[in-house]
Amino acid sequence: MAKPDDKGQPPVTFTLDGVEHSSQDRKMPAADVLRHIGGLNPADYDLIRVVGNGNEQRFRDTDEVELVPEGRYVSLFTGAMPVE
Repeated sequence: MAKPDDKGQPPVTFTLDGVEHSSQDRKMPAADVLRHIGGLNPADYDLIRVVGNGNEQRFRDTDEVELVPEGRYVSLFTGAMPVE
């Protein structure tokens, strides 16, 4: 079992694009989740939380995201597609 942090909250564990991550921060801007956790450029991606039953919640760069325990998040490419 995870040890609590200084505020008494254990780290939150979630998946981003199928990869398990954990964070002491439970709230952060979507851009930070994409950049620091997913290694993606938030200018080219939005963050999606898969809620279940075909429902989803979409976050743009500056939207505050509450990371939920066992939450499933995916990145959605929104950047320009090169045309050859």
